[in-house]
Amino acid sequence: MNKILFLIQQAGTLMTMPRSHVKQLGTTFDTVASHSHHVSIIAYCLARMEGLSHDQGLKALAMAAFHDLVKARTGDLDFVAKHYSTADEEKAVNDQFSGFSFSDDLKNLIIEYEDRQTMESKCAKDADGLEQMYQEWVLARQGNDLAKRWFDSDFVDRVPRFRTEPAKNLAFSMKESNPHEWWWSQFIENNSAKDIEKLLGKQ
Repeated sequence: MNKILFLIQQAGTLMTMPRSHVKQLGTTFDTVASHSHHVSIIAYCLARMEGLSHDQGLKALAMAAFHDLVKARTGDLDFVAKHYSTADEEKAVNDQFSGFSFSDDLKNLIIEYEDRQTMESKCAKDADGLEQMYQEWVLARQGNDLAKRWFDSDFVDRVPRFRTEPAKNLAFSMKESNPHEWWWSQFIENNSAKDIEKLLGKQ
């Protein structure tokens, strides 16, 4: 019981851990936990777009949910720090997933994710990259020039390395859209005049 509680506690620390890219981007709004949550949703969508089943989609989602849990022990090394430091993630994973009945299930899930051989793992990894692009996209739209530079460069350095076509397609769809498009198109462009009056108030 204590080992499971400790695992839950480690996951909880990620809610207070800002992602290290704040040092380069200057502004950000995500934590390691919020990043993992968003990656999970994207991973499930990519899996289904790839034609995988609901259960396979849930496996990709689970990989994404757990893929950064190791950072509760290793910290979140940024792009500069990775040139000089190497986290012993294998040891951290082994220590993290030990001493309870489903330890090996979670450990094997991470091993599969890191091997990138299955479609579920490819979808989860692409989701990780696509979520990073989402952060850059939102910040760029808010006027962060550094984030725009990152976002633009990702179409040279990151998008061609995506393992799934849906991830590439979503990246380009993001480029042609904006973070408010989901609600603007539903409630403004496609709504009736009556609904718009209700939203804006009678003039």
